[in-house]
Amino acid sequence: MHEEWISTAGTEGSPVGLPGVRVGTGCPVQTIANRQVRILLAGDFPLPGPQARRRLLDAATAGRWEELTQLPGSYWVAAHDSAERQFVSGDLSGFRSIFYTSTGRGTAWSTSARHLAEARGAAPDLPLLAARIAAGPQHWPDRTAWEGVRAVPGGCGLLLQPSAEPRLVDVTARRQGVPLDEGAPAFAGAVQSAVNWRLRAGDGTAGADVSGGLDSSSLAILASRTGTVCAVTYADAYTSDEDLTYARRTAEHIGARLHVGTGGREELPFGWTLQQPLTDQPVAAALTNRQHQLYLRPAAGLPFHLTGNGGDVVLDSCSAAWVGMVQSGRRREARRQVTGWARARNRAPRDLWQAVTRAAGSSRAEALNEAAWRLRRGVVESKRPGVWAWCHLGQFGTWLTAEGRETVAALLEEAARSRLPGQSDRADIEEQTASLRLNGGEMRDTSPLAAEWGVRQVHPFLDNQVVRAAFAMPPAERHGITTFKPLLGRALPELPAWLTSRHSKGSFGRQALAGMRAHRTPLADLIRSSALTTSGLMDPDRAVNALARVGDVQADALYDLQRLAMTCQWLAHHAAGTPLAKGA
Repeated sequence: MHEEWISTAGTEGSPVGLPGVRVGTGCPVQTIANRQVRILLAGDFPLPGPQARRRLLDAATAGRWEELTQLPGSYWVAAHDSAERQFVSGDLSGFRSIFYTSTGRGTAWSTSARHLAEARGAAPDLPLLAARIAAGPQHWPDRTAWEGVRAVPGGCGLLLQPSAEPRLVDVTARRQGVPLDEGAPAFAGAVQSAVNWRLRAGDGTAGADVSGGLDSSSLAILASRTGTVCAVTYADAYTSDEDLTYARRTAEHIGARLHVGTGGREELPFGWTLQQPLTDQPVAAALTNRQHQLYLRPAAGLPFHLTGNGGDVVLDSCSAAWVGMVQSGRRREARRQVTGWARARNRAPRDLWQAVTRAAGSSRAEALNEAAWRLRRGVVESKRPGVWAWCHLGQFGTWLTAEGRETVAALLEEAARSRLPGQSDRADIEEQTASLRLNGGEMRDTSPLAAEWGVRQVHPFLDNQVVRAAFAMPPAERHGITTFKPLLGRALPELPAWLTSRHSKGSFGRQALAGMRAHRTPLADLIRSSALTTSGLMDPDRAVNALARVGDVQADALYDLQRLAMTCQWLAHHAAGTPLAKGA
C-alpha cells in the first residue's frame, strides 16, 4: 500500500495532464478540462457528474477558487489556466495538505513536506520544533518541521502566477450563525453522505474503530446500515473498562463481532524502532505504532477504515466559546453557561469566570507577545489553565536554555505579527480552526504508519462538507453544558439514547504514564542525545528530572513530555538516515 501524494517537485510519479504535476501510485485522480483551464482532483471523492464538472470549470475560469473545494469527500485540487495561473488546495482541516518551497526555477509544491525537504536537502527546523513544544503548534500553521518548506494552512489554497509571489487564498467559504436546530439536519445529511458514498464506491465492507466513544460509534452505526462493518478496538490493563463496555454494546447493536486487540507491555506507548516508517513530521502515533499494528490486524486490507478523528472538533467546542460570547457582547449569557458548567462538575465558577474574562480582554497578538516576554524572564506557568487561553507556556519552557528561551520568544513575536487569510479575532472561531488543523495534521502525518498497518484510514468528520455544516452553527450552541456533544443527538436522533446520553469519556492518561515509566531509561537517553539538546536549545537535565518524577509531583508535565518524546523520536529517526519510501 502506497501513500497518496501529488507534487511538482522531483521526477518520480506519473504525469496527469497538468504542467509539471506528478501523482504517486495508489492515488485516485480525475482530470477535467476545457479550452481555458485544466483541473486535477486527487484523493478520496465520488466522481462528479457532468453538471458538477461544468461548475468546477466555470469557477476555475473565473478564479472562484473556493468553489473547487466544495465537492463531497477529502481531496486535493489543482487547476492550471491559459494565463499560466496555477491554483492548488487541500482541505479545511489540513489532512489533505499542500507544502511549497522556493527553487531556482520558481515555486515547487507537494502534498508531502518531506518530499520537498529531501529534494532541496533541507534540515529539520530545530527552533520551530522547540517552539511547538513550548507553546503549541497552532501558532505557526504556515510552517513545517523543515527549514525552507512552508505549509499552506488548512482552509487556504496556494495561487501561483507568472512574475508574482506565491499567495495564500482563503477557501473556507463557511456560513456562520445558523441556529443549532436549523443546522443539525444539514450536518446529519453531510455525515451520512460521507459514510454512504464511500461504502457504495467500495464493496460494501469497511473497517471501523469502535472504541466506545460517541464519534467512532456513531460512524460505525451509520456504516452498518449500508454495508458490513469489521469493528476493532484496543484494550489493555490501563485503558477504560467503561469504554470497552460501550464498544461491545455498539458492536452488538450493529450485529458485528468486536475484535479486541489486547495489549501488554510491548504495546505500551513510547516504545518505537528504526524499522517503523519515518513520518513527514513528528506525530504522536509514532509512539503507539505497536498498539495500532495489533488492534488493526483484523481490518487490514479492507477498502477503507473509518475513524472518529475530528469528531471532538465538529460535534462540540471548548471553553473558547465563552470567551467568544464575551467578545461579542453576550456577557450575561456567557456567565450563566460558565456557572452551569462549573457547578455540574463541582468546580469553582468564580475562578473559571475570571479566566474567561481575562482571555476575552486580550487579543491573540497581545497574548503571544506577553508569552514571549514571560519566556525571556523565565516566568512560566507550571500548571495548565482550567479554560482555554490564547497561548499557554507549558513546563517545557522551563527546560529550555537561555538561548532556547530567546529563540522561542522571537518566534512567538514573529507569530504575533503575522496574519493569515481567514484568521479571526474571535476566540471561539479561531480556536475551532486551530483545533481542526491540529486534528487534520495529526492524521496526515500518521498516513505513512497507517500504510504499514495495512489500513486506508478515512475520517468523515474531517470532510469539507461535514466541517462546513458543523461550523455554520455557533460554537456556543455546540458546546455541551449538561449534555455531552449536543449536536450529535440533535442531528441523528435515531442513534441509540444510551450512546448519545453518555456523559463520560475514557482517558489514556494512565496508559501514557505506564508507558513512560516502562520506557523511562531509553526516553532519558533519547532526550540527552536529541538535536534539541546538542544544538543548545534544551537543558536535558531539567527534562530528564521531570521525566523521573512524572505522575508524582509533576503530573502536569505529562503533556509536555509526550510532545518532547515524539519530537526527539522523529529527530533521531531522521538522523538515522531512513530513506524516503518510494511512492510517499
